[in-house]
Amino acid sequence: MIQCGILEVKVYIAFKHRYPDLVTKNVYTRDILLKAAQYHSVVPIEKRMRTDNEYLLALTNLIDACASLFRSEIKDVTSKNIVGYFRLGGFDCDAILDQLLTNHSYIFPQTFDAVGLPSPNRQKPYQTQPVFLILYEVFFKSSKSVGAQFSQRFCDIAKNKGGRPEIPIPMLAIVCTAIRATLLAKRNKSSDDFKFTGNQFLDIYNHHVSLLGSIRNKAPIKFHKMMSDIYEEILRFRYSVTGAYDQDDSLSFLDLDGMEDE
Repeated sequence: MIQCGILEVKVYIAFKHRYPDLVTKNVYTRDILLKAAQYHSVVPIEKRMRTDNEYLLALTNLIDACASLFRSEIKDVTSKNIVGYFRLGGFDCDAILDQLLTNHSYIFPQTFDAVGLPSPNRQKPYQTQPVFLILYEVFFKSSKSVGAQFSQRFCDIAKNKGGRPEIPIPMLAIVCTAIRATLLAKRNKSSDDFKFTGNQFLDIYNHHVSLLGSIRNKAPIKFHKMMSDIYEEILRFRYSVTGAYDQDDSLSFLDLDGMEDE
């Protein structure tokens, strides 16, 4: 039952919201546990959860702890997968980090000049190798992962020509939040062992949710193609392996006109 609850929390993170407020979190955790108890027909546990608040709180705290571990997993996978692509293995990477962090340039594919400084391709937002790798490892790699067990949901949200599966906004936003958080830690000469919590990084997460929503509203065809292209990149990679920000100015840093249509 608890394993079922943990998986449902990961689904909520991927498709709904990574950093829900306290009231929302308590409600959805309680609902997840009750649904899990009903699904597994453990009537005594369900009955006790409905009548014993301390027991319910203990189970809720257990689910919250697992959600925190999942958040740490996202951060650890990110730390592993950004160093090579962004060329951060040298002794002094401050100039690279500054350019990546400016205007959230890390969400774009990069080319590097003769002195090793990155230059973003602004026609391809969110379509960069670290994003693909982190999404794959966190949400698709395992047979028990969200991507493997809930593949139909990626089709259910699709609104592109041909109905190709799409990556959901919350899933993409949390990965890009982890990338920026890790880059900031490196720029501040901090340890990679930082807490990836909503108290510290909610603004970054909301920035990406807002930016993606703005692309969807202003260029819906391009948005849905982008999200389906990201899904296909992850799928190709899977097969190859197994065989407080200004919410209104962000679009100015994208080449929205240059993005591909259907």
